[in-house]
This record gives sequence, C-alpha cells and structure tokens, in this order.
Amino acid sequence: MLALLLLAPGSSGADDGDDDEPVCYEVADLYSVKVVCDYSGDSLAEAQAAEPLADWQIYQLCKDGTSGQPEACANPRVCTIDGKTGTLYAVFRDGVRRGTACLTAGEAGALKPSIRSVVIATFQQLKWSPSDLTVQPPGGKTLVNLDTNFFTTNTDAKSIPVKLQGQSVVVTARPIAYRWNFGDDISITTTSPGSPYPDLDVAHTYEQTGEVAVSVDTQYGDASFTVNGGPPEPIPSTIWVAGASQDLEIVEALPQLVIR
Repeated sequence: MLALLLLAPGSSGADDGDDDEPVCYEVADLYSVKVVCDYSGDSLAEAQAAEPLADWQIYQLCKDGTSGQPEACANPRVCTIDGKTGTLYAVFRDGVRRGTACLTAGEAGALKPSIRSVVIATFQQLKWSPSDLTVQPPGGKTLVNLDTNFFTTNTDAKSIPVKLQGQSVVVTARPIAYRWNFGDDISITTTSPGSPYPDLDVAHTYEQTGEVAVSVDTQYGDASFTVNGGPPEPIPSTIWVAGASQDLEIVEALPQLVIR
C-alpha cells in the first residue's frame, strides 16, 4: 500500500524531536495522515481511573465531521497508534473537549458513557407532567381588589420507565417548586402547591379590571433512578415544566338595587 505522509503547514519532513506528542496515523487505501492523538486506549483508561468522578464521554469522528452524538457514524475515520488500528474519537470530560483518541472497537466499548451520565442527560428529555391549575372563584371570573385563590393538586412523585443502553431504568422525580404566573406581569415562586379556599395559601389581588392569562409552571427535582430494579441513585438535575394557560376576567362588583 502506498503511504503518503501529510504534514501540517510549517512542518518539515524531519523529526521534530517532540517525543512527548503522541502521534497516530489516519489511514486509508492510498495515504496515511499524521494526526496528534492525545490518548490511546491505555492512556485514556488511565486518565479515567485517575479521575473516576469525572463524566467521561467519547464521540466518534466521521470523515464529514464530528457526529455530535455518542453513537457510531457510518463513515468513521480509521487510525493506528501503538501498533493498533482503530477509529478516531473526540474525548470529553465533564462536557469539555479534552482531545482526540485512537481506539479499537473493544477499547471504545469499554469507555462508553456510564449509565449514570446517560440517565442525567435523559432526565431533561423525559415528559414530566404539567400541573393542573384551579382558580377560585371558579367560572373564569374574579373581582378586582379582592383575593383570588390559586392551587394545584400536582404534589406526588412521578416515575417514568425508559430503556437505556439495553437496561430497564426508572426515573423518579417530584414537584419541588411552583411558579405562579398571574398574567399582570407579576409572578411568584413557592414551594407550596397552594390550597383550596378558605386557606388562601397562594393568593393574588388584581388592581385593574381586564382579561389576563394565568398559569403555573412546575419544577421537578429530588430525583433518582434505578437500573434493573436495583437501589435508587440520586440525580442532581431539576427541570421546569410550563403549565397550560387559562383565561381569567377581572371584573368590578356593581351594586344592585334589590326590592324585598
């Protein structure tokens, strides 16, 4: 096979003498391109072992660019390093790119994202239920300059089963905060879901008549997950879920003459 060494601009064909720079070769039918590989399979495994609490991820590099996702691309870039032939990967630690690695299929399989990092990423994509909203007085109308009461019955923890990396995962979270949007440019956030009249735990007084759209957004947190029925593990993430809006008319109470 004919091998062509392509050097970066400004480089010479002579040995630069930089023995600390790990070099791999991207190979194809008619050429080999010198590439700086920050990691081999062994050195990346050592880096992960040195920082076991870090979130390490590898994304395969394609001939037309980075896939951007932790799955194999259809046209991976082949490379060799330390006498091993593999494919090129971008290496990320805690969401920051740390370099490039040349990994065999076995090495890449051993370094795939942990189930925990996949669950944490998936948590934000799950369909958490919006909260129902009850407004008192009922009927879509309330009185100006008097308390209007708001509450929701969405207080219980929710569990969502998903399949991740071929394993059965159950993600659980509960409402931990509520953002009440009163429609007059005023919103408040509480840990209370409110309560029915006459408690008035979450109440608002409108100072002008008119029509507004009210809603309640829900923050889910205190989350955890289980894998294949195992013990729960905590998830540090939270997520806000927007609630549907309701029309509310603020009216003025008019005196009426009543003949008895």
